[in-house]
Amino acid sequence: MEFVFEHATMIAVIAVVVIILAILASGYVKAPPDTAFIISGFKKGQRILIGKAGIKIPFLERVDKLIVRQISIDIKSEGYIPTQDFIGVDVDAVAKVRVMTDPEGIQLAMKNFLNMTEDDFNRAIVDSLQGNMREIIGTITLKEICNDRKKFGDEVQSKAQTDMNALGIQIISCNIQRVTDENSLINSLGQDNMSKIQKDA
Repeated sequence: MEFVFEHATMIAVIAVVVIILAILASGYVKAPPDTAFIISGFKKGQRILIGKAGIKIPFLERVDKLIVRQISIDIKSEGYIPTQDFIGVDVDAVAKVRVMTDPEGIQLAMKNFLNMTEDDFNRAIVDSLQGNMREIIGTITLKEICNDRKKFGDEVQSKAQTDMNALGIQIISCNIQRVTDENSLINSLGQDNMSKIQKDA
């Protein structure tokens, strides 16, 4: 009788251990390097996993996701914007951005972009980037835009970064892809430069 009792007790202990292991296994999560997993709910604060594994307590904790990979965003002026010398230009640019992963930056990003898809993320910040680009266009001349696109892109990046800091976003680069104007003056500038080069040669 004692043997039967001990045997039953052992089976019960094994069953409990198996159940606990199964529960823990069901809570196993592993975050890829390009996505932050934020575990919260059981106690105050969150556990943030990026490229690491962790355990979520089933039923008591939840996992939210935040994209932390580099994302390319198309920025378009969407119409002719007057330069400082009152020449309307249409500009296309590409900004490369990512979520800041320092403690303060990721908390800001979590408030604004938690569980968003890449498309949602893109839509959430593209208006701000476009607005900053339009403002910069109005402070420089057509010739300055054409002669130094990198400087133009850097100025857009610098101005937009102020807004992005409040969202927990870092702008890695801003490259001007295309510039056109209403009256084809850019083509005329190019032809004048070519004539000058040929004359100097």
